[in-house]
Amino acid sequence: APRAEAAPPPPGAVRVRGDRVELSVLGMTCRACEVRIGTALRTVPGVTHADVSAAQGRARVRTDAVVPVERLAAAVRRAGYELGLERRPWVTRDRRVWRDVALAVAAVAGVAVLAGALGVQELSAGWGASAMSGSLVLVVLLGVAAGLSTCMALVGGLVLAVSARHAQVHAASDATRTGRGAPTRLQRLRPHLAFNAGRVVGFGVLGALLGAVGSAVRLSGGAVALVTVVVSLAMIAVGVQLTAVSPRLAGRTVALPAGLSRRLRLDERAGGGYHDARTAGLGAATFLLPCGFTQAVQLYAISTGSPARAGVVMALFALGTVPGLLAVGGLTSLVPSGRPTTAPRFLRFAGVALVAFALVNLSGAGTVLAPGLFGGLGPAPSAAGPSGAGSAVSANVTLDDGVQVMRTTQVVDGYEPQLATVVAGTPVRWEIDSVAASCASALYAPDLGGGQAPVLLPPGVTTLEFTPERPGRLYYSCAMGMYTGAVDVVAP
Repeated sequence: APRAEAAPPPPGAVRVRGDRVELSVLGMTCRACEVRIGTALRTVPGVTHADVSAAQGRARVRTDAVVPVERLAAAVRRAGYELGLERRPWVTRDRRVWRDVALAVAAVAGVAVLAGALGVQELSAGWGASAMSGSLVLVVLLGVAAGLSTCMALVGGLVLAVSARHAQVHAASDATRTGRGAPTRLQRLRPHLAFNAGRVVGFGVLGALLGAVGSAVRLSGGAVALVTVVVSLAMIAVGVQLTAVSPRLAGRTVALPAGLSRRLRLDERAGGGYHDARTAGLGAATFLLPCGFTQAVQLYAISTGSPARAGVVMALFALGTVPGLLAVGGLTSLVPSGRPTTAPRFLRFAGVALVAFALVNLSGAGTVLAPGLFGGLGPAPSAAGPSGAGSAVSANVTLDDGVQVMRTTQVVDGYEPQLATVVAGTPVRWEIDSVAASCASALYAPDLGGGQAPVLLPPGVTTLEFTPERPGRLYYSCAMGMYTGAVDVVAP
């Protein structure tokens, strides 16, 4: 068992239990730190195993002989670190960090304003509407449209998180590279290529499955929103870590349990360095995320009735999204490894962009889960309406043989009109005319005859039927919660 000698490390920094020693290490921030310290500890005679965690700020050592604690401390110092208990603040006081974050916020806001001024959303929707005609070439074009529009917020945020973390590890690990140069630009593009390759292959495989089983592979609107919340919170956690505004959170990472990661060969410490499997799997899993463009193409894939054609359609759609997703995460591949002051600035920009993506997604999920609070439609009117159904309904509602016919047009940026009024107790036939393929094409209207799963609107008129039983407000939105509408139900 280890034994302490003279001049021991600071109190509380070392805990000895039989043949195991736990060391508290100061200054670790990433996987590269773990590699340095683990390598140094394994060179100490008598050490049989060393497991280092930057997230927990500790190193666990197992020995088969008497190993002085001071020798372990010396190994940690040779790696460039010290033993001790660190109290990191929740919020940094470094003005340079806050300056970089402020500049990144301004840049992200400027890009958003510029995209709106250039009409990127309208251009993308125009391509999407053309692509729904069924041509495989136009399906690729629809993928390009999705990669440039609001649906990229969720998927683009994921690839940005993966690539930024990869860039952070490599930027920090250059000092540990012996006999090799800094990673090339192509090497820094590796997570982007893995993510998009997994996305294309996964979409092809899952698309074929979708063609075989029809519409069974669909999540309810509530489940979609909960998935969005979980993904967005993970994106925020990674984004805050990248900005370095919270030293307390900077060393913490969200990961699978170590044992499971090693069994799946996803943990770099299991050997073989960086693994593409986790990144590619994440790309494939985006098939289930609530993008209206994706769901519109899934509808077309179902309608083909052929697993082979459905797989090709979905793979080509994913291929079309590659340019946009590469553009989103590509900045992280340009991080200059040899310039220690430039790399953190790139990563802070990536972190701010990631948090912005996540906030957009959380807002949409909130709209789906609690439309009355987050829908942005204002307060509902009084439930009491004027006498006579004809005078109570809105201009887009007519009466036809005892049925209220409500007409709505689904356009590129939502639904027109956004608000409608019907009378309680009288059946409603809702006619939705889809004139543009966009996120709004995936309609979530559980209280208006749409069921619990999003209704995928093909070009033309889709009809839903429902009977409002009591006065109040009924909400609907796209599956992502980006575009909303409501039906006010008044008393007869």
